[in-house]
Amino acid sequence: MEDLEAVVDSLGLEKFALLGLSHGGALSIAYTARHPERVSHLILYGASALGRAKARSSMRDLEELNAMLTLTRVGWGTGNPAYEQFFTSIFMPDGKAEERHWFTELQKKSTTPENAVRFIKEFLQINVQDLLPKITVPTLILHSRGDLVLPFDDGRDLATRIPHSHFVPLNSRNHILMEDEEAWKEFLMETRKFLGVSDQHRGGRDEYRSETLAQELVSLLEHTSEIELSKYRVVGSYTRYDEKTRNALKDLKQKIVGGLQSSNVSKHENYLIWARPGSGKTFFANQVTETLAHPRPRTEKTPSSFELNQGKVEFVQLNLAEVEEPEARSILSTTEKSDRPYLFFVDEVDSKSDRSWPYETLLPYLDSSKTIPRVFVLAGSSGDSMVEMKSLIASRPKGADLISRIPESNQFEIPSMTLGDKILVTLASLRRAGRDTGRDVAEVEKLALYYVAKNEGLDSARQLREFAMRCLERMPFEEDRLKFDHLFAPGDQANKEFWLGARTIVPQLFNSYLVVRD
Repeated sequence: MEDLEAVVDSLGLEKFALLGLSHGGALSIAYTARHPERVSHLILYGASALGRAKARSSMRDLEELNAMLTLTRVGWGTGNPAYEQFFTSIFMPDGKAEERHWFTELQKKSTTPENAVRFIKEFLQINVQDLLPKITVPTLILHSRGDLVLPFDDGRDLATRIPHSHFVPLNSRNHILMEDEEAWKEFLMETRKFLGVSDQHRGGRDEYRSETLAQELVSLLEHTSEIELSKYRVVGSYTRYDEKTRNALKDLKQKIVGGLQSSNVSKHENYLIWARPGSGKTFFANQVTETLAHPRPRTEKTPSSFELNQGKVEFVQLNLAEVEEPEARSILSTTEKSDRPYLFFVDEVDSKSDRSWPYETLLPYLDSSKTIPRVFVLAGSSGDSMVEMKSLIASRPKGADLISRIPESNQFEIPSMTLGDKILVTLASLRRAGRDTGRDVAEVEKLALYYVAKNEGLDSARQLREFAMRCLERMPFEEDRLKFDHLFAPGDQANKEFWLGARTIVPQLFNSYLVVRD
């Protein structure tokens, strides 16, 4: 308590929000009870008012606690798989191999095994229950349902004892939330909502991240001499640089294709996608359809119900932000007369929040009993995650009904484009535009790719594709190398300004070319 008071005083903080994680929650409760005038908001995650030794009394419980202390003393931070499995199975049972390794490294760097045992012994004796009724500041309590370090009931108990507190259960087994799980996104959403903070208040961290990404970009270009686009292909001409993202989207593609080829159409496949603007979600859906529009001849080895279908897959794009009710109903009703499989891409499904007709119009088609495959992909970009977008949709008329038509397994997030993605989109667009015009773009100057990736005005896949086509028009027809100068019209001031700055920052990218192949 004295340490925390000293830190607050040295920083000159008059009033601040206090976040208490795990056993830090008890300390935060004690500080808030003593200094309610200094704390604007109290947030408790995975916290408890009562240590395990105080809460447990059976002989078996005490034996488990002693066993944990022994394992901590001999196994903390050793990297031994047996001990590592014990600690990670408690703190992050759903953690991946690299995350388990991270946790072991954290143990080594943070404290010694002997001191870890001392910490745990003290944690076991915690008891701040008598302070809970004294908490008068706004309080948010979040707790994972499957938490094995501090049980879910401990969080719920805090909520019943702290006056006017708000309790949020999280669907996770992890005491340490993983960044790729829905519970972490829900934690962020609820915390920001509670504090009244938006993404626009992240300044310093964003600046640091921007600088780090720029360094990664230079390293990527400097150490890459050739890119084979097929290694990064998800479907058609749609590519993603990150392997994890690429495989997740391939799984989504396969599910959509399976729905369009299925002979069991008693229930249509409906999908919900969240993605930030410019992530290429429309192009992704278009490319899925394009690959199906020209099915291969049927063979004995690869029979499919789709190939037996009389027609090709039709692609219908409906942007709810750009159409009104009569047009939307007309488009959807017209497709009902066709006997071909349809992939419907409904973009900006979270728009027109003040209207009731969008979801009233869509719902009958999501439940349609037609015998021809119909796959609906609903996409939006509101909020900071799928969790937040679903919350906004559910608050609208018929919104909860709409979400109920889409199983959890059919809900996907498409990550924003990385600098590597911007390079891939540019290269793929140049190759595709070259083929369409009878030209071969075999090499691209690395300085040109550096400019494209760094340019904040080229922040969407569509803008990158259009920019690539303009560059190709400026490249001499007999040339197979795209140079930095081809990015600009003659006399363009931006060319000279960027070129002069880059000479000092990235001289190694001048007159250095990256070979690109399909």
